[in-house]
Amino acid sequence: MLFSRRATLLVAASLASPALINPALAQGGGFVTVGGGPPGGTAFPVGAAVAQAIGQAMPGVRAQMQQTGGSFENIQLVGRGRAEFGLSVADSLTIGFTGRDPQRFPRALTGLRVVASLLPFHVHILMRADAGARRIEDLRGKRITVGAAGGGTEGNARAIFAAAGLSFADLGRVEFLSGNETVDAIRDRRIDGMFLTTGIGASALRDLAGSVPVVAVPVPHALIARMNDPAYAPAEITAGTYPVQGLPVETAVIWFQLFCDERLPAATVTAALEGIFGNLAQFRAAHPGLRDFDLPTTNQGWSIPGHPAAIAFLRARGVAVGA
Repeated sequence: MLFSRRATLLVAASLASPALINPALAQGGGFVTVGGGPPGGTAFPVGAAVAQAIGQAMPGVRAQMQQTGGSFENIQLVGRGRAEFGLSVADSLTIGFTGRDPQRFPRALTGLRVVASLLPFHVHILMRADAGARRIEDLRGKRITVGAAGGGTEGNARAIFAAAGLSFADLGRVEFLSGNETVDAIRDRRIDGMFLTTGIGASALRDLAGSVPVVAVPVPHALIARMNDPAYAPAEITAGTYPVQGLPVETAVIWFQLFCDERLPAATVTAALEGIFGNLAQFRAAHPGLRDFDLPTTNQGWSIPGHPAAIAFLRARGVAVGA
């Protein structure tokens, strides 16, 4: 397995690693860390935008986005008190909350709480056009990447492959590469394609489609129905989204969410939401997938409880959310 490098992108200059229950936050100071994602993926710019919004709403706080492998790593960071906020796909949050994967989560992280759904993540299966793969079943024996180590894409890939009667053992080779690493690996013929759950318009996907002929492999809606998992909904990647063969194509969508621990002070959660919605145009500009982000979409796909402060913030603005 190949693992992406770990680094920290500082939105405000700081090298500190904060504790979850940070006494300085109550005094209007301290640090706030947002677990983001790898370069080339959607979580990277979105995480930076969240940190920027927090910094603007809390002038005495130094907000920073930590580069990570993605959803699972972010859940572990928040669960261990090494980040205040994280970004994750909904089904990964469910796994962490329930402890359904004991190898990854030895104990259930029942303190995880949703703050808001940000944008729908689409499952992208893109293969070199000369790899001969047009269906999920054709991936047998192929060399593919399932996203950066620690990301939610791996869990999505396992679940969808299982519904199709496949496992990682049926593939020729499985790599764990970030979006930018993936483009180079496919272009250099080190792998045949990619499985990536991310927002429409991610830079790595555009770079790939512009550098080598690729084809989109569908995730049939009938397969999604067989999964019987409410975190997965049928969707489509429309024609013209990328310069690739096979579009439009059926796929699955999973909501990408901002989350925290239940112990995070209400004032910090409220400030994060105030920062995002107080500068909504700026936040939307961080990624094309955020162009439709607004209050009515914040309650989509919640699979674990919400933080009380987030629930109060959204209900006060007419959004129906559960406890």
